[in-house]
Amino acid sequence: MIGELQAQFEDFAHTLCTLFQGETPVTAMGDEEHCRYLRDFLNPSATEHNEQFVRFDPGLTIQEQCWFSEGVGQPEGGFVLDGQYHAILTLDRWPQRTRSGIITHLTGLPFLDYRITVNITPEIARGEIRREEKAIERLAGEYADQKRHSLAVALRKKERKVENLASGFVRPFEVGYIIRLWAPTREALREKITAMQAAIHAMDGAQYFECAIPTTAKKLFFASWPGWTHSSYRHRNHYAEDNYLADLLPFSATFTGALAIAEAIYDGSHQNLVGLATAVGGSPQHAVLLGMTGAGKSAVMHDLLMQTAALFAYTVIIEEGLSYRPFTETLGETPIIVHPDAALTINYLDTQGLPLTQLHLASAVALLSRMIGVPGSDERLALRSAQLTQYLHQLYRDAFTEWARRHPERAMEASRLACAAHRWRLRLPAGTTPLDAFVELRDRRAAGDEEAQQFVADLSEADLTQFAQDPTTERLVGQTACALFAPEDHPTHGALVDLLAFARFPEHPKEEIDRLATLLRAWSADGAYGQLFDGVTTVSLRRPVAHFELGYVPEQAVELKAATGLLISGFARQHILALPRVQRKRIIFEEVARFLDVPGGETIVAESYAQLRKFNCWAVSIVQQYARFKTSRIRPAVIGNAKQFFLMRQSDRGDLSDLAADLALPESAIDVIQHYPLPEQLPAAQRHSALCYFAPTSQPPQCGTLRHIEPPAQNTEPAHAITSTAALVA
Repeated sequence: MIGELQAQFEDFAHTLCTLFQGETPVTAMGDEEHCRYLRDFLNPSATEHNEQFVRFDPGLTIQEQCWFSEGVGQPEGGFVLDGQYHAILTLDRWPQRTRSGIITHLTGLPFLDYRITVNITPEIARGEIRREEKAIERLAGEYADQKRHSLAVALRKKERKVENLASGFVRPFEVGYIIRLWAPTREALREKITAMQAAIHAMDGAQYFECAIPTTAKKLFFASWPGWTHSSYRHRNHYAEDNYLADLLPFSATFTGALAIAEAIYDGSHQNLVGLATAVGGSPQHAVLLGMTGAGKSAVMHDLLMQTAALFAYTVIIEEGLSYRPFTETLGETPIIVHPDAALTINYLDTQGLPLTQLHLASAVALLSRMIGVPGSDERLALRSAQLTQYLHQLYRDAFTEWARRHPERAMEASRLACAAHRWRLRLPAGTTPLDAFVELRDRRAAGDEEAQQFVADLSEADLTQFAQDPTTERLVGQTACALFAPEDHPTHGALVDLLAFARFPEHPKEEIDRLATLLRAWSADGAYGQLFDGVTTVSLRRPVAHFELGYVPEQAVELKAATGLLISGFARQHILALPRVQRKRIIFEEVARFLDVPGGETIVAESYAQLRKFNCWAVSIVQQYARFKTSRIRPAVIGNAKQFFLMRQSDRGDLSDLAADLALPESAIDVIQHYPLPEQLPAAQRHSALCYFAPTSQPPQCGTLRHIEPPAQNTEPAHAITSTAALVA
C-alpha cells in the first residue's frame, strides 16, 4: 500500500514538474520543508521576526510541532492568531472571462501577508449531467409556456454544457477558493482587505464573500491548512470547469536568479531579490551587456564589480570615457591613460612569463594586419598573414639564440622545463594544450607539490639532449624559453621592421616585403604613433586593477584606436594567463567590436574566451552600438561563448528581435525590455536602471528583470584621471 501511494505521489510530482514546460523549476519538498512551511503558515509573526524553531521531529504530530497558539474569534469578524488579526475571503463568483495571467491581480499585490488556498475536488461528470438535465427539463417546460428569448438562451447554454461534459471536452470540479489575510492591527488588516477586494473586482466581474462570523472564518481557516483536503465545511465551494479554473490557480513565483549561490544581489521588479553569480560550479560564466546610450550600463557594471570585488584577485578594464574611474580609485589604483604622446610602451611580442603559443602569434599577426591595413582580397590577406608569421618565428628564434648565448644556464633550465611540460602533457586528458600543461606544472611546483618537483628533477641529461635534438620537439625549447625572458629579452616591433627590411627571405618578393616594412615603420618609436607599440614594456600589470582608458586616442585616428585596443586586449590576456589558475580574474571590454573586429578577430575572440574560462577568468563584453556589433566578424564568437546576457533597453526594437532569434529569447521578454524606463526619465527618488538577466544555458533557462537602484549622487565633479608617468607605472 505504501509503495503504491509513493508511486502515485512520484507520478504527481513529475506532472507538476512538467506543468510549466521546463520554464520554471519545480522541486519536491521533504519532511523538513513541509514542517517549516506549516510552521510559517500557522505562525506568521514568527516568520516576520525570523524566529528559529526546533528541528523537525518525526515522532510528533503536526499540531504538536506547528500549532503554538489558539485562534480567538472577534466580534467584528475574523479571529486573532499568533498576535495577528486574520480575515477570510472566498471567491463567490467566477470571472465572466478568464485569460492567462488574470491571477496576477491577486498574486501581484504589494504585500505578502496573505495566503490563497484552492481546494479542488474532482466531480463525477454523470452526476453533474443529471443535474443539468433536470434544469433543462424545467427550462423546457417554462419555455413551452412562455416563448421568452432569455429562456431559449439559458436552455441552449445548459445543452452545450451537457454536450461538453458528456463528450469529455471539459472536466467538472468542486472548488473552495479561500483567501486569508492578516495584519498586526485592525486598521492595517482593513487596508489589506480593501486592496484584495479591489483586486478581485478587477478580475472581469469576479465577486468575493467576506466572512463576518468568526465561526465561519475559523472553519474556512481549518479547511485551508496545507495538505488537508477532507474538510466537511463545503458551504463556500462552487462548481468550476477546467477550461477556466486553470487560469485561476494561484501559481505564483518571483524571479530569484542564482540566489542560492549569489555573489551579487539586486532588487527585482516585484519587490523580490535577484541573485547573480559570475561562476557556476567553478566555471566562469562569460557575459554580454547590451544597452542603448543612457540606459545605465556603466552604473550597473560598476555596482556589479564592486559587489564581487572581494572574490577576484585581478581585474582588467578596457574602456573609453573613464566610466569606471570611481571603481578603480576605490580599490586604490589609477586609470592608465593611453594616447600617442603618453610615456608608456606595451611590447606586443612580450609573452609575459609564458611560453610562445600559436594564439599569441595569431594575436600579433592580427595587430600587424590592422597596422598595415586590410587588403582587397582574402587570398592576399592569407598570404600576408603567412609571411608575417614566418618573420615572427624567425624573430623569436634569433632572440632565443642570443639569449641562450648570454645565459647558458638559463637555456638549460628552459630545455628542462620544455621537456617536463611536454611529458607532463602526456599524463593529462586528451585535448590538453601545451600551455595548459606548462601552467599546471608551474603552479604545482610553485605550491611545493612533491610529485611535480620530483617529475622535473628526474629528467636526465640524456633526456634533455634527445628532446632538444629531436626535430619534432626542438622548437619547444625556444618557445618555452620565452617564459624565462626578462622584458628586455623579448623581440620588439622595431626589430621586426629591421628584419623585414634587411633580412628578407629569398622566396618572398622584395617589393612586397619592402612595402610591409615601410607600412610597419610608421608604428615604430620613430614613426607617427610614438613609442606605444615599439620598445620594452614600461607598463606593469602587477596591480589589483589594470584600467586602460582609450578615450584620449583621437576619434579620427581610427586605425590607431583599433590597433591600441587590440594591443591592450592581447597584452592583458597574456598577463591573465600568466597568473596562477587558482586565482579568479576578470576582464571587461567596452565596445568590444571597436577594436577586435579585425581579420581573424573572430578566431582570436573564440580562442581567448575558451582559454580565459579554463584559466578561471570571467570575461564581459559591453555593447552599445548593436547595429554595428551585429554586422561585425566577432559577433558569433562573443554571443556563442557567452552564458549570461544582461539586456537593457535598445533604441531599435529590430536589434532586440535579431538578438532574440539567436538566443531564443521569449517574445514577452522583448516587450518588457523595450518598455524599461531610462534612468533620466524617472524621479530622483525612484531612479534605477532596469535590465533583463537571461541565462539560456542553465536548466531550465533563466529570464527575469532586475534593477540597479542608484545611490544619491555624492560627487558631481567631472571624471578625470591623472596622466603622469609615475601613475602609469606600478
